[in-house]
Amino acid sequence: MKKHFSFLVLVLVLVTNLNVNAQTKQEMDSLHDYCYVCTHNEHLIIKPPYTKKFTKELPFLISSAAMLATGLTVAAFDNTKPYTEEELTNNPPDVNSINSFDRGSAKNWSPSISTTSDAVLLTVTILPVLFLSENHTGRDIRTLLIMYAEVFTFNYGLTELAKSTVNRSRPYVYNPEAPMGTRTGSTSRKSFFSGHTSQTAAASFFFAKVITDYHPTLKRGLKIGLWAFAVTVPALNGTFRVLAGKHFPTDVMTGYIAGAATGWLIPQLHRTRASKIQKEQLSMGVIPYKGSLLMSLNYRF
Repeated sequence: MKKHFSFLVLVLVLVTNLNVNAQTKQEMDSLHDYCYVCTHNEHLIIKPPYTKKFTKELPFLISSAAMLATGLTVAAFDNTKPYTEEELTNNPPDVNSINSFDRGSAKNWSPSISTTSDAVLLTVTILPVLFLSENHTGRDIRTLLIMYAEVFTFNYGLTELAKSTVNRSRPYVYNPEAPMGTRTGSTSRKSFFSGHTSQTAAASFFFAKVITDYHPTLKRGLKIGLWAFAVTVPALNGTFRVLAGKHFPTDVMTGYIAGAATGWLIPQLHRTRASKIQKEQLSMGVIPYKGSLLMSLNYRF
């Protein structure tokens, strides 16, 4: 039978002079660490949430490398040819052969929106650099970069595998307003699924997952904002890809799911058993007590 223990840490601060935000790391109780993103600016000291042992890392490295190699190999041996100018002129593909849900996007074409989607992808891809700006993630930056490399290579390999297996024509192939050179380009039959969307989702979900794993008491507003960002940005970039005429809606929806799953699952699989249990057991609260501040650290055994 599980027992519940409460450890009460009494912080002697006069109400008139109370200013939790001004506390420094040295002023915090030994059970805590100063953190500007955590509730009450206190980071509950826990072990790093992810494994650092090479023996446990090896299966992830092998899996991501194998997926990348598979995707690149299939792409290299893909003999599917783009439409020629003659085919598109004399016998163009029938837009009515596209399913009704995707058909309307065949009319889209916008190079400027396509450029915007490229910028979003680049910006979000380098987002994990921000780990260096925070003490708790910065000190484990090597582990996090290895994990991010696994996310990137696995997702990229999976995307290439799908593109080179399905060989779906992009929406602009059906659009006579698009330049003929683009419609007959080498990537014109690589529509499914959207790599821009999958990589954006993988990076944003990875970033949000790592931050929340390292900060079990992340401030509620920050947590909501963080995950809102992670969910919204890849959806926005997927919309850009559809408006640009680069992808069908089903391409970006599939890419979103694949990228989000990769970005969330790889860190989750790296979680140590101790950190999973500890995150579930830890809770913290602050209550006024006789003119001072009573802080409770609850740990369930």
